Amino acid sequence: MERKLFYGWYVLAASFLMLVLEGGVRFSFGILISPLAAEFSWSRAAITLAFTANMLVFGFSQLLAGKLLDRFGPRVVFSTSAMIVTAGMILTARMNSLVEFYLYYGVITAVGVSGITVGVVASTLSRWFRSMRGFISGVAISGTALGQFLIIPAIAFLMGRFGWRMAWGVAGLFLSLVVVPIAVLVLRKEPSETGPQRSRSGGERGPQEAVSDPDIPQLGVSQILRSRNFIVICLTYFICGFQDFLYVTQLIPFALDRGLSNQEASNLQGLAGFLSVPGLLFFSFLSEKLGRKIPLSLTFVPRFLSFALLFYSTEKPFIYAYALLFGFTLMASAPLAPAIVGDLYGFKNIGTLTGTIFWIHHLGGALGAYVGGLVYDVMGSYRLAFAFVLFLAVIAVLTSVLILEKRSPVPKY
Repeated sequence: MERKLFYGWYVLAASFLMLVLEGGVRFSFGILISPLAAEFSWSRAAITLAFTANMLVFGFSQLLAGKLLDRFGPRVVFSTSAMIVTAGMILTARMNSLVEFYLYYGVITAVGVSGITVGVVASTLSRWFRSMRGFISGVAISGTALGQFLIIPAIAFLMGRFGWRMAWGVAGLFLSLVVVPIAVLVLRKEPSETGPQRSRSGGERGPQEAVSDPDIPQLGVSQILRSRNFIVICLTYFICGFQDFLYVTQLIPFALDRGLSNQEASNLQGLAGFLSVPGLLFFSFLSEKLGRKIPLSLTFVPRFLSFALLFYSTEKPFIYAYALLFGFTLMASAPLAPAIVGDLYGFKNIGTLTGTIFWIHHLGGALGAYVGGLVYDVMGSYRLAFAFVLFLAVIAVLTSVLILEKRSPVPKY
């Protein structure tokens, strides 16, 4: 009898496509800063405060999204979240005040995006694939990078032709038109939903293996959250988030200050995002060979070098080198988080635990985005902010190395 293709591959393909849209939308905030400043005369700190609010709400919503994923599965979570994102983006395109901006982009859009982001996807895939979890998640999350490459320049192009309001609204509507059908028709929570006949080779896993591993102690969530190891992991991801979203929100304004056009700066961010595809696949593959913490620590080395370049020169070639070097590592840590959780704590609460890590990550992102805009408004340049994230890269290398990858039945405080 002919063997059927393992259904997990369909889940992987669907996850990749949805993250193309999610990545393009979530990382495109930087292209709004200059048009909003020009239209409303708002400061960069005031504008990026909306992104800070978005990251804070997004971070808290990640916890809820993880719990909802464990309870209802990805079909419900992804489709509902996509419609909320669309509503938030269309309302943002119609707003006329800071209060509306903070509500529509900072709250509503953030709640929606939290349910279709990398943490939820990686947690879903970890239920389907027994081996190579880090690499499989990396393949899916590369959709986020491809989305930056395709969608950020496309939004910038639409903005140049029709204005930021039309471009933003169209992007939001397109997201639901793609994500909702894929989520409803393709996604499943775990292998048991596809029936009893299932291949066990390669990266596939049986239904019991998807939610637990007899070799991994099933600690309570509260025990894990208070453990020394989990705190160190979260600290590393907090620093990662701070760097990520200072970069994401301020790259385009910084490039515009140095003489690049809006389209060229947007293309540069898109290209940098595309370079994160080989970056995250490389570090994901490396994690299957060396464990998780060494590749995680290595992701911060190119970040250190990228910001060090700007202390040497801010001429155009160095801006390109900075953007592309940082872009190589932009998504690299994302698939490592659920892989670490699965290795150390099993799969029973993987949605909740991974959601917690990404919540901490985006708390750092919220702070990093606002600090970037605030430093510019106060100092007239980003130099002090760049110096700080340069220092944080060194700290993150050290905290990554301190992660204990040995499983233990007793939480370490």
